[in-house]
Amino acid sequence: MKVMQIFMGVRKELWEFKKTLFWMPLLIGIFMIAAPLLKLLLLEGAQIRVVFEGVSNADNLNNVQGLTRLFLATIMGMFAPFILVGLVIQLYYFTTCLFDERRDQSIYFWRSLPVSDGQNIMVKLLTGALVVPAIFMLAATLVVFIFVLLGLLGCYILDVGYDISLWELWGNANIFSNMTSVWTSLLFYALWMFPLFSWLMLASMFANKAPFLWAVLPVALLLVIESYITNYLKLDSHFLREALLEYFALAKELIPNSIQQVGTPKFILISALWNKISLIGTALGIGFIYLTYWLRVNRSHL
Repeated sequence: MKVMQIFMGVRKELWEFKKTLFWMPLLIGIFMIAAPLLKLLLLEGAQIRVVFEGVSNADNLNNVQGLTRLFLATIMGMFAPFILVGLVIQLYYFTTCLFDERRDQSIYFWRSLPVSDGQNIMVKLLTGALVVPAIFMLAATLVVFIFVLLGLLGCYILDVGYDISLWELWGNANIFSNMTSVWTSLLFYALWMFPLFSWLMLASMFANKAPFLWAVLPVALLLVIESYITNYLKLDSHFLREALLEYFALAKELIPNSIQQVGTPKFILISALWNKISLIGTALGIGFIYLTYWLRVNRSHL
């Protein structure tokens, strides 16, 4: 029964954002497919042959680890636009998910159902942290497999028409294992962003108006106060600013360090995200979720 309630709760949350969650991945996918195909069509035959002869070079084909990293980087590059747009949708969702139901008073209808406040909050957290990005990742996966099919067709055409064989590339691509690695990283991504998501839910539950401002202004105010105190006392560092930058910024040296630490390229992304997760951040996220639950139980009106 609980599983069915959670499933129906997730469906209800997705129904409220169904247009955005359908059209945005579709438009991104169309652009991702159309742009490189248009560029390829504009190339001349001699240019195409030079490109594929370079790829089919024996030295390149024998560099198995290099090819694996190349295909992983290509897949990550295809996923990146979907993940970035999905992040914007996530931030909007978490900022409004608890505020909107208090504004239109639908919270009283959902409270009439045999579903606890805690379960409602967990459903919203699950939807925003995992289900929403999974929809965008599914669209990215479909785009990748469309390119795989086009690539197979291109290999056949080059093999027959130009006598250029690229079939060895597919043996070193590890497409399915790389895709599995990218999908597995979704859980680590959700854990990394958990403090931010829970903070936005708290702001959404607390705000009477403009939940986005309530989410941004306290942090901005703390940073301004810290900057004033640091400058006044002539301290060497800004603790809060540096902590936020260190936690949320993906430093340039993060990926190279991860490459050296892990044995196979497909674990690079998972290792990078795992290194960003901290116990302090997770504890803060749990605290924000508890405060969100307490406010929902004790103060549900605007």
